[in-house]
Amino acid sequence: GDRGGRGFGRGGRGGAETGTGGRIRDTHATGRGSLVVAGTACYCVGNLQIPSYSLPWEDSTFDYPKNLASPLHIEIEASNGASEYGNKFGEPVIQGYSRSFGLKLPNGERREWIKPIMFTGGVGQLSHSHLQKGTPQVGMLVTKIGGPAYRIGMGGGSASSLVGGANASHLDFNAVQRGDAEMG
Repeated sequence: GDRGGRGFGRGGRGGAETGTGGRIRDTHATGRGSLVVAGTACYCVGNLQIPSYSLPWEDSTFDYPKNLASPLHIEIEASNGASEYGNKFGEPVIQGYSRSFGLKLPNGERREWIKPIMFTGGVGQLSHSHLQKGTPQVGMLVTKIGGPAYRIGMGGGSASSLVGGANASHLDFNAVQRGDAEMG
């Protein structure tokens, strides 16, 4: 169930906002800027175990780490987060996919997406005249936007690639960037 908190580590929208927002930020930072058109959002999570909708292949005995939200909660919040963030910047999510999978093999081994995977992609437009950044001129002002990094994103892909539960739970909160990717 819902364990509250922020980021996918505990079920908020942070991961989806960061994925969509970071991609939009990177698109806008190309050359002298671009236009976003539409986005895609894709999710891979464990068995959903939807209340009052049992499915024969889902194993109700599967337990999830306390520091991670349930797959169902992640699906709902990730979808909401990606759509909401894209809409803020005029980029509607127009397509995507969702996969849920969890299986116990005959030897008892569990195969499942315990930590969620999110893919995001976008379609945009960049004018040829905006491909290159301009040459800095004496007297130009430099502006820094954003705030401190805090303890986010410091573990990066290496922490995200660990087998679920194989690391100390506090590392999950360092594994991905959270918050407003446009302002980071």
